Amino acid sequence: MKNEHQVGVRLVYYGLVRSKKNNKRVIRNRKTGQLGIISSEAARVNEHDMIQQFKLQKPYYDIPSPLTIKIDMYEPNRTRRDLDNQTTSILDALTKSGIIEDDSINHVVEIHTRLAGIDKKAPRAIVHIKHKSEANAQ
Repeated sequence: MKNEHQVGVRLVYYGLVRSKKNNKRVIRNRKTGQLGIISSEAARVNEHDMIQQFKLQKPYYDIPSPLTIKIDMYEPNRTRRDLDNQTTSILDALTKSGIIEDDSINHVVEIHTRLAGIDKKAPRAIVHIKHKSEANAQ
């Protein structure tokens, strides 16, 4: 029987993953008048939604580093999106929700993201997180 810390985690985010990188807006600092770039309101709302959904699915045990993460993306249509930017948004939400300690190479050593299909009614991201040795055993 496997130890609890060797069990992988499967999380599902229900919704379209928005890229923070591609959803920016320009603002002017009221005090200095300088322009700045921040994430759009839609990107911030999307990240908050991901964090909340991940927190609800958070396992009661920690998966020790190093981690391997596999993400299956189900998009609502074939509109141009960058899987790498969506992956970054998911990793940020996983970190902010406390699912993973950090997304640096000290903790996450493999990431696989793929377009798993088109689902107009239920776009989602299925995230599988495993300890590196557990992932190699399969």
